[in-house]
Order: sequence, then structure tokens, then C-alpha cells
Amino acid sequence: MIFICARKIALTAILVALAAATSIAADATEAIIPHRALWPDPVASPAAFDRASRAEILAFAHELAESDALTEAALNARLTTDAVDMPSIERTRHKLWKLLTDNYAIASRSCVAAEPFCPDSPDPEYLRREAIVFSSTRIPSRYQPWLADAARFQRSYLDELLLLAAVMPHRNSEIAIFNDNEMPGWDLPDREFLLTFDDGPTRPAGDEALEAGNTDRTLAALRDNHINAAFFAIGEPFAARLRDSSSEAMQTLYSGMCVGSHGWVHESHATSPRWKESIASSSKLIHDTLPEAYAPAFRPPYGQRPPDSGTYLKAQGVKLILWNIDSHDWDDSLKIAEVEQRTMSLMLLWRRGIVLFHDYFPRAQKVVPRLVAWLAQDGVTWADCHGINWSHRGP
Repeated sequence: MIFICARKIALTAILVALAAATSIAADATEAIIPHRALWPDPVASPAAFDRASRAEILAFAHELAESDALTEAALNARLTTDAVDMPSIERTRHKLWKLLTDNYAIASRSCVAAEPFCPDSPDPEYLRREAIVFSSTRIPSRYQPWLADAARFQRSYLDELLLLAAVMPHRNSEIAIFNDNEMPGWDLPDREFLLTFDDGPTRPAGDEALEAGNTDRTLAALRDNHINAAFFAIGEPFAARLRDSSSEAMQTLYSGMCVGSHGWVHESHATSPRWKESIASSSKLIHDTLPEAYAPAFRPPYGQRPPDSGTYLKAQGVKLILWNIDSHDWDDSLKIAEVEQRTMSLMLLWRRGIVLFHDYFPRAQKVVPRLVAWLAQDGVTWADCHGINWSHRGP
């Protein structure tokens, strides 16, 4: 699929034709995936979740601290880009340090005597100081295999974020917001995650299309686990499935869920001259077909939208939804277990947020039940999409 390639382009070392979101370029470098089996403790209680969370925060913070010293030339070489927007990089670093500091403080509330990865000082600057020197020599030996693996993943993940920041604002994405009508996921309460699914609906099971039935199976997995998730449907396949069925069938398909727009076709809405029409036509179709499930929300493909789109969307009463945890389930090079492990590590790191999945692909329908089972005793809440305030960003 063209949109798979375009998403990979955003994370590859070679960024060509920045305005052409659907360009096809070289294959992405091999993904680095964390191996959760190296973590020696069961994550089966809120305190155990916090311990694993503190460890991931320290591992990522160490990589972030080391990157702080990189010059523009060094970043160009590390990210293999032609140019780096240093103000965007600095804004992203500042945001990441703030999030990490807040998350580490929350995760440290469950600390008791001799508990690993806990601060020895209430000083808010402790995390930055400890991150600089964090290494395998400063942790119990049983965690050392985990750290060697986590360091590789967290550096790779940091580079994903820095690469997205480096090409802002020329090629915008989920890395930054433009206005208070945009929701990236950081405002959710601690341990609360909203599951979201893009690019559907697929053709129903029995159709000859390779992806046929994936939307149906994803919805079944969510209902089996009592989760009301948000779907961002593309107008063109939604209209095609509606033509071949009925409004009643579509209402049954999405029953219990929330459905917003992902545009009429899957293309960058930052460069398309038809972006307003794309949002309006797809939103109207979904609203008219699914009056109970419709959410006045738009997720831009690739996270790309005009920087001034907020004025139009606010006037239409439509909220723009981004994400802060990308599962990478769109990456065909990843196995189901690899998507699961990446998502687990990022949930531990960020502790809250909007998780990006795709009902177009088959991986999420397998990953979600595993996540639910893994986190069943950890105090995690799966946000009910009907409880999300789609009308404004604040509480």
C-alpha cells in the first residue's frame, strides 16, 4: 500500500520530496524492537507497573541526555537528514524532559526502601542528573540484560521522535500541535489509554481482498474485551461498504464504538487542495450513517495537516486527534509479538495516551487482547471513547 510506504518514509534516514507524502523511497531501516522477556519481574500489580515504568523512563532519559550535546552537524549525521530544524528539536527535547520528569515523579510514588530505580532525592532535577550516569553498573545485575536491550530500543525510538522534529514545520506530524483544538493524548489521566484505529473499514470477510474482514475481526476483539475504542474511517471505503450493505449493517458493525473521519482518501491533508472537502464529505457521511457512533473528530493521515487548519476545524465543531504512542502495526516487517512488545514498552514509558492502531491490518486484533491480559492487574484503564470530551482540549 502506498500509505504504508509513506509512513515508513517519515522514519527512514532518507527524506525526499518532503511535500509528497505518498512518495515511495528506500525501505526503512530494520526496526529495533524491545524484548520484554528480558525484564526479570512480573508486571502484575500497580507497584510492579511503576517499577518497570521508572526503568523505561531512566533508559529513555539517558538517551535523551546524551542527545542534548549533539550539534546540528552531529544530528544531521545521526539522523541522516539534509537539514535539521534546531528550534523544533529544542522544543521537542524540552517537552520530552517535562513529560519524563512528571512521569518519573508519578511512578516513584510507590517506591519503598531498597526498591529499584527510585530517586534518592525529592529534587525535580534528580531525573536529569541520574539519567546522565544511568548504566548497567548502577542497577542490580538481574536487570542488566534488560538494560542492554532497552538502551538499543530507546535510542532508536528517540531517533524516531527527533527525526519527526527535525523536518518540522516543512513536514508536520504528531510530534507537535499547532493549537488547542488538537489532542495528542498527553491530557489523559495516568494509566489511562485510548485505543484508536485508522484506515478502515475493510471489505467484509469473504471478499477477495487481502485485508477483507480485518475491521470486523478488530471490532470483535474489542467487544470481547469490553473496550469502546475510536475508529477513524476513510470516506471512500466507508461509502463502498455502505453501498454493498445498509445503514443498519454499518450501525451494527460499529455498535458501541466511536467513529470519526480520516479523510475521504488516504493522502496528506497538509498538501491536498481538497483537504476541507475531504473532511467535510467524510464527516457528513459518517454522521448521517452512524448518528449514535459519530464522533466530531478528524485524524489526518500521517498526522499531516495545514498549520492553520484549527480555525476551520473549530468552526465545523471538529476536533483534530493525533497520538503519542505509535504501535507500528502498519509495518509489515513486524510480527504480532514485536508490535505487542513495542507498544508495551511505550505504554510503560508514557503511562497515558492515545495509542495508534489500524483496523486495516491484521496485527491489532491479536495485539489488543494480549495487552489487556498483560495489564489486567496493573491499574490500567482503557478509556471509553464515549467519555472523551471531543469539544475542547481542556478538562
